[in-house]
Amino acid sequence: MKTVYQTDAAGIFIGEAVAHESPLEPGVFLIPAGCVESAPPVAEAGDAAVWSGSAWALVDDRRGESWYDGNNRILVDFIGDPVERGYTASAPPPTLDALRADKLGAIVSAAHALLARGAPVDSGLHIALDDGSRADLTAMAAMATAATSSAVAWPDSYARGWIARENLRVPLPTPAAGLALAASVGAYYAAIIQRRRDLKDAALSAEDAVALDAIDVSAGWPA
Repeated sequence: MKTVYQTDAAGIFIGEAVAHESPLEPGVFLIPAGCVESAPPVAEAGDAAVWSGSAWALVDDRRGESWYDGNNRILVDFIGDPVERGYTASAPPPTLDALRADKLGAIVSAAHALLARGAPVDSGLHIALDDGSRADLTAMAAMATAATSSAVAWPDSYARGWIARENLRVPLPTPAAGLALAASVGAYYAAIIQRRRDLKDAALSAEDAVALDAIDVSAGWPA
């Protein structure tokens, strides 16, 4: 028997094989399909040995690498230089629209994080800012306004305290305390919404990538 060299359907060397001597013809070896008897050249990283039918050649082998066809990322599954197909090894620079979308997403995320944390009040507590909680605050403020004018009594359910996100009470012993809390929370919420709007307007009006990059998403929010 002797060593031969196996190729695939495209002629790419895939490994060594063994050819056995014919039992009927001494000295004649039975060459397996797709094998050649001449040894391929040593392929370095990024190359593949390919049999042309008469000779070996070293060909670019970028299989498994990510290349780009315009804005589309592709996984190379062929032998040969991807450049010859118009592909590039580096991703194209993002378009202004893509950069703008990223900036708008960062603005929304920053606002969402503040809204989710809640409005800060004394003792390090936070008042929830979801739609339902703000509606409850509005109702409490209406009751406090009525109680201030002595139209109704200040309910004990409010006087006992507003329940913070930390599940602790913020005392509201008087209607004035209730109005102050509602006003403080409302002002904090409005400041977040206005800052979000200002940043979005700046992002939407930015004329180039430099202007977009100059927009500081982390600055200007209420403390």
